[in-house]
Amino acid sequence: MSHVAKCPRWQDHPIASTTSTTSLTSRGGASTKPPSATPPSPNDRRLHFWEAMICGAISRSAAQTIMHPANTMKTILQSSRSVPNKAPLTIRSFTQWENARQLTRGAGAQLILSIPHGAVNFAVLEFVRRQMNHVVSRSRYAHVIQRSFGPGMDFLSSAVSTVCCSIVSTPQMMICDNIMAGTYPNLVAATTGLMKDRGIRGFYSGWWPGIAGKIPSYGLTWTLFEQIKRVRTRMFDRPATDIENSIMGCMASATTVCIMIPMDTVKTRLVTQLNYPDLVPYKGINDCFRRVLLEEGIAAFYRG
Repeated sequence: MSHVAKCPRWQDHPIASTTSTTSLTSRGGASTKPPSATPPSPNDRRLHFWEAMICGAISRSAAQTIMHPANTMKTILQSSRSVPNKAPLTIRSFTQWENARQLTRGAGAQLILSIPHGAVNFAVLEFVRRQMNHVVSRSRYAHVIQRSFGPGMDFLSSAVSTVCCSIVSTPQMMICDNIMAGTYPNLVAATTGLMKDRGIRGFYSGWWPGIAGKIPSYGLTWTLFEQIKRVRTRMFDRPATDIENSIMGCMASATTVCIMIPMDTVKTRLVTQLNYPDLVPYKGINDCFRRVLLEEGIAAFYRG
């Protein structure tokens, strides 16, 4: 995911603002026209809010659908709790057809629910970043702030966006994670089941675990991505290609996963514990982390 390049308006273009539109008189008295100014390329302009929503909806739904089997495997492995006389699932378990066919469950729900999530997330993120840049640019210390606190501003904009978008992302997480874990068979069953158990609150019971995991994860990913882009910009004096953006995104995501996977496992356990009604439920993040560590060992946090 790459941020939208900022481009000044045509009337603010330095050539347009400093060159008069009237004729200039040379030393010999001849009248000459100023050099024509080339307006910025349409490809460099900012996206409108609705354009960012469309791009976000398409990109997120496509990415989530393509990666759904891997995400389902991760969710199943993370949500699998230790049950007496039953060995926990491993990656090798999915070489068996009985387990492999589970990797497509919830794909339709993921596709449908990723559209509003992606639209809101990308549009809000770009809006927050634009407003922050506008405020900073008006300061006399703008260059110092950008140089010294650039990563912090990236993290803050991502955190604000994540909280704002949680009204959409939390129900998607509750529905999709429970379908992937096997609690419910499909989107309709998950929606009616969560509504029946706790009403609207059932869709937001995983809000705090989700926020506690997403803010550091998304914020760290976005910050790492921006820093990698800055390093690449210093090395190559040209815009990044789509392939380069994808590689940089993979690098940032992989680093974040290695750091945040224990918290992601705790979040998944809390969200999907409805799948184990006969076991003692976790009371919260701290209780879940402590019990998983004591009952299953540290390796359980990296099972997915």
